[in-house]
Amino acid sequence: MCDIIWKIVGLGQLSLLLEASSPKPGNVNRTACFSDMDYRNFLASASLLSRGLYESATKGVALAQGNIEPSEVGLGELIHICAKDSLTGLNQKNTIFGSILLYVPLTVAMAASLTEAPRFSVKRIRQYCQTIIDHTTVVDATKLYQTFKLTRPGGRMIKEDSEWSDLHRRYDFDNPKAIENLVEDNVSLADLFNMSSQVDEISNEWSNGFQRILGDVLPYLSNVSTQLEDLEEGIVRSFVWLLAQRPDGLIVKKAGRKRAKEIQLLAQTTMKNWSEEEGSESLIVSLDKILREEGNLLNPGTTADIVSAATFCRLVSMTYP
Repeated sequence: MCDIIWKIVGLGQLSLLLEASSPKPGNVNRTACFSDMDYRNFLASASLLSRGLYESATKGVALAQGNIEPSEVGLGELIHICAKDSLTGLNQKNTIFGSILLYVPLTVAMAASLTEAPRFSVKRIRQYCQTIIDHTTVVDATKLYQTFKLTRPGGRMIKEDSEWSDLHRRYDFDNPKAIENLVEDNVSLADLFNMSSQVDEISNEWSNGFQRILGDVLPYLSNVSTQLEDLEEGIVRSFVWLLAQRPDGLIVKKAGRKRAKEIQLLAQTTMKNWSEEEGSESLIVSLDKILREEGNLLNPGTTADIVSAATFCRLVSMTYP
C-alpha cells in the first residue's frame, strides 16, 4: 500500500507542475507572470505539498482497510497542513489554495479506491468523496477558517452578487465572529460548502460529488490527450473549453459576474475558431493578451484549479488503467 501512497503523492505534485507550466491564457506559466507572483512561486508550492498529500493518501488507505472511520479522516486538518506547508519558507504567495481544496478529498478518495481495487474508477472515487465529505464535522470547518487566515483568499465582488445572503455574511471569513458562529450553529465542513455552492465553484464541486471535474473535464481531457507527451496541449485546450462553459469563479469574485460572462463569450469564440489543421497558437495568444490587459483582474484562476484537479485524476487513471 505504501507504493500506492507514494505514487499518488508524486502524481499529485506532477499534475500541479504540469498545469502551472502549461501556457494557459491569463495565467502564470513558465513564460508569463503577474506583478505579485511568478512561475517559481507555483513550483515552490507544488514541491512543498508532499507531506499533505502523503497524509491524505495515508488516510485514504486506512479508510479502505477499515482502520479508521470516515469521520476520522480530518479533511479540515489535511487542508490546513497542505496550505501551511505550501506557504512555508521559500514561498509566501497563495498560489494553489483552490487546488488544495480539490486535491485533498480527491487524494483521500483515490487512495481508498485504489486500495480497494488497483484500477482507476470514477464511480468508486465519487463514492469515497461523498462518504468522507458527508462525515465532516464542525472541527473540520473551524480548521478551514484557520487556513483562511493563512491564505487570505481574494475576491470581494461576490458579495455584490444577488446570491450572497445574510447566511453567507454570518459565516464570511471576514466576519470576526465567523468561527464562533460556526461552533454555535454546529456547522460541518459539508454544511459550509453546501451553503456556498451557489456562490463558489469549488464549494459546488464538494457539494455535487466533483461532477464537473470527474464527469465533465476529466472525460474531455482524456479525449484530447493520450499520453504524457501531449498532456500539456490537452491541459491548455481543456482550460479554454472549460472557460467557455461557464463564468470563471475567480473572475466573478474579482471583477463581477458581467465581466466573467464577457470572458466566457471570448472563450466560446476561441473554441469555435479552433482548428486542428491550422493550430491554435494565434487564438491562445489573442485571448491571453485580452485577459492580461488589466493585470491579474481577469485571471481565470478557478478554471485553472479545476483543470489542475482533472489533470491529477488523468495522471492517476493513466497509471492505474
